[in-house]
Amino acid sequence: LVTSWVSALFICLLLSLSQSSSFMQLDGENQCLKAAQDCGLYEKCGSLRSEYVLACTKRVPGSNRCNQHKCHRALRRFLERVPEEYSLSVLFCPCTNTLCGERRRKTIVPSCSYQEMEGLQPNCLHQQSFCRRDDLCRSRLADFLSNCQPSLLTTSGCLKDSAGLCLRAYAGLIGTIMTPNYISNSSADVSLWCNCEGSGNQWQDCLRLQRMFTHNTCLRKYTLYTGHTLSFDDVFVCIVSDGRINT
Repeated sequence: LVTSWVSALFICLLLSLSQSSSFMQLDGENQCLKAAQDCGLYEKCGSLRSEYVLACTKRVPGSNRCNQHKCHRALRRFLERVPEEYSLSVLFCPCTNTLCGERRRKTIVPSCSYQEMEGLQPNCLHQQSFCRRDDLCRSRLADFLSNCQPSLLTTSGCLKDSAGLCLRAYAGLIGTIMTPNYISNSSADVSLWCNCEGSGNQWQDCLRLQRMFTHNTCLRKYTLYTGHTLSFDDVFVCIVSDGRINT
């Protein structure tokens, strides 16, 4: 119970700080560099991070390609075994400059885990179809579509009114064929590595899937309490809304 409460508290603080300008300017630090350094100081985080970086950068003998399957597996192991206070800090570190943004974008070694070596984007619906043939990917995509469903009627921007659930569901997709990532060094916008070319009469379906990442108020907001310091009452409400405390 204590571990669960601490995890929920961290999520709430991370969600609030991710868009807080005062936090991002703290001592002029590159927050993504700091998150990586903090990860390195915790043995499990450092070793599992090194493991996935090696798996995602190592080339298959006789080719210029990485082994994306091994890369994805190592990324999932990192996200499943490392405490959220380290793993999510590395994934969602706040940035105010392109140097920090580049480090954040490259966190998951996107040249292997995110995009194809040839640079050609597949159709998003084809990706979804492949995903649904795999039990793990199908389950995690369903979690994301459910927990990151946007709504204009809640303060979080999420239908379930819990940005924490959405953040975890998004992280759960990393290491699957539906791995998303930041699209540039200068923004926090994210996308899948796919497009809607050749969708035919399923164009709208493809666009809806794409926009769950590119134009999703629940995913983009990240927080119930944007840009101010959390009071005890804020933290309590955040944790309750995240389903960690039953009242």
